[in-house]
Amino acid sequence: MSTPEQRIAEYRALRDAAWALVNADLAMLKTDLAARGVGARIKDKVGEEAHEVWDQARDVAGEHKGVVAATILALVAWLLRDPIGDAIAALLGRSEEQRGGESVKDGKGDAP
Repeated sequence: MSTPEQRIAEYRALRDAAWALVNADLAMLKTDLAARGVGARIKDKVGEEAHEVWDQARDVAGEHKGVVAATILALVAWLLRDPIGDAIAALLGRSEEQRGGESVKDGKGDAP
């Protein structure tokens, strides 16, 4: 069995070794930061994560082509809703008044 003085000496040696590791890590970190700044690190990290997200999105889109096609079709139809509506009205022979009043895009609406 060790005496209290021996244990204290062992604990001090462990503490000193741990403190030496911390100082070595800090010195390495300072050297590394001096070589490449925080801004460059953030830029690299964001670029890597964006690339990973793109790869994952491409994989998911490849697995679910029907959903992607339907979503794109719905988006295009929504963006072209006025021209599509006008074309359907022209095919059916309806005028603007027959479709339910004046056009909202003319600045005139149903509101008073």
